[in-house]
Amino acid sequence: MNKFLLELEDFYQRESQALDEKQKKIFKDLVERIIDLYLRQLLKSNHTMMELVLALNLIKENKEVEVEKEINNLIADLITSYENKKEIIEIETGFVPPEYSADPITYRYAREISKIARYSRYADVFSLGCPPFHLLQIPDIFILPPEKRDESKIRAIKTILDKYYKAPPITIEELKTAKIDYIYIIYVDKVTIKRLEFKEYLNLIKNLKENILTGYI
Repeated sequence: MNKFLLELEDFYQRESQALDEKQKKIFKDLVERIIDLYLRQLLKSNHTMMELVLALNLIKENKEVEVEKEINNLIADLITSYENKKEIIEIETGFVPPEYSADPITYRYAREISKIARYSRYADVFSLGCPPFHLLQIPDIFILPPEKRDESKIRAIKTILDKYYKAPPITIEELKTAKIDYIYIIYVDKVTIKRLEFKEYLNLIKNLKENILTGYI
């Protein structure tokens, strides 16, 4: 058997011990779905593990969880429901394809904003998940409500996104109304997650970004 599949089986056997029977059934179904997608080469192993760790922790909170769910011609990584609210969580591993090796930060910036713009309209709550070692490249303009977002900044963001997303492009209206509520830090090694409000996350990384990415949008 594939080494990664053996690791997934071990992961399920180990982590399911702390679940009740209902939770265990939900988790098993998710693991089987993710394995199927992995075998069809629709998921990468690093993304798969982050998705499972996130799902496991949400199941422990007795939240409803679906993975790789189609929604309006998009595939949402994870959808969780609670208190009559639907939360979409998109996972970002920090991966940069070889073709963007000369502009990795700009690529990550465009990708992460595009996720917010495309997916957040379909959720009551929208979040991104990332590993502790990846610094998300999301500008603080998304803290502001749509009516307070500077039009010139929105257009500057769109100019960058248009270099990467043309079919279809991200619209001005999508950027104006896009929202990001939470960031999940997914610690795969310890099988834990930490949920931060987006503003809280930005405050935590502010000094680092100002010193490393001076002058960036």
